[in-house]
Amino acid sequence: MDPRVFYAIAGNDIPSFIRLVQEDEGILDQRLIGSLNTVLHLASKYGHINLVREIIKLQPEMAAAENKKLETPLHVACRKGDIEVAMLLLKTNPWLPCKFNSENQSALFIACSNGHLNVVKLLLNEPSQWFVETEEDDAQLNSLHVAASKYFLCSNLFL
Repeated sequence: MDPRVFYAIAGNDIPSFIRLVQEDEGILDQRLIGSLNTVLHLASKYGHINLVREIIKLQPEMAAAENKKLETPLHVACRKGDIEVAMLLLKTNPWLPCKFNSENQSALFIACSNGHLNVVKLLLNEPSQWFVETEEDDAQLNSLHVAASKYFLCSNLFL
């Protein structure tokens, strides 16, 4: 990935990012070596909601892009617990919760594993929440197991 693009994203420098894209639209297709993260993965990781919005305007299909671990930007937002970015990604592509990473983990599983209750609630309230049933059919340890164990552990800490 062009270092100028990386630094524009990391620094949430939207004018510089847009200028770079205007110079070369191919920049949107660049990925980080190693992780294969896209510009949208990075903007989601840093929680730069306005930059995420700009990238989605330019290339909405990027919301479903997968990195080396088969994670979408929604997986990244759920790991971080960023509800604003998660909402925007879900609005762009309501099927994202159905995607599993290379470890067979959904975005819901990741949100539960990291204790991000606000994101868990968001995902469970999605109209396409049937993805929970798919996850339950395939996994020995699914998102609901993780959420329940986290709740149990947290509640016992306060007894």
